[in-house]
Amino acid sequence: MTPAENILDITAKMDTAALVRFLIAEKFPGRTAVTCSLRGRSIVAMKLIADVDPATPIVFCHMPNVYPESQEYKLRIIGKLGLLDVREPVPDGGPHAGDCNHSEALWAENPVDNSRVYETVQLNAALADADCWISAVYHGPYPTTPGSRIRAEGRMIRVDPLADWTQEQVRQFMKEHRLPYHPQAMMRRPKPAKEESKTVAGYHF
Repeated sequence: MTPAENILDITAKMDTAALVRFLIAEKFPGRTAVTCSLRGRSIVAMKLIADVDPATPIVFCHMPNVYPESQEYKLRIIGKLGLLDVREPVPDGGPHAGDCNHSEALWAENPVDNSRVYETVQLNAALADADCWISAVYHGPYPTTPGSRIRAEGRMIRVDPLADWTQEQVRQFMKEHRLPYHPQAMMRRPKPAKEESKTVAGYHF
């Protein structure tokens, strides 16, 4: 049985909160890192992580252009959850010897023509000290069928804690814990904050 299969077996009947606690506090203490954005599912994941250990390193992944309301919302979330170790991705030199490439895929929507811009954030350097990676960026749509929460990726165990969550579950959790959404998250199409932002490639949150 591989390490990923072993963890899958141990955690098969755990709910999401118990899974997060097992990974951070028992299986990989001091060796877990998290990647997040400012989407609803990311906020849920960060709340669950903060309840276990608010000092768990969290790397915020974002497009190059971050609008002011996104920065304000990020600071609000950090304060509300009491997060103690929030980081930016660091310059990346590619995969380490004997390992595969680790990255997150992002997209941003252009508020003028509604086109999308895609970008890959390389995370090999940011995750260098971790053996467990809780991947909670969530830039894709909700899956139609639940995926696996745990898989091996090179030397690391990559975990999607909300792989089997529906949009309604996320909404209920956000409501129950009084977690605010991004100010533009509920808009059908995000709009530029200022006229000059029409020249910006995309809006990201």
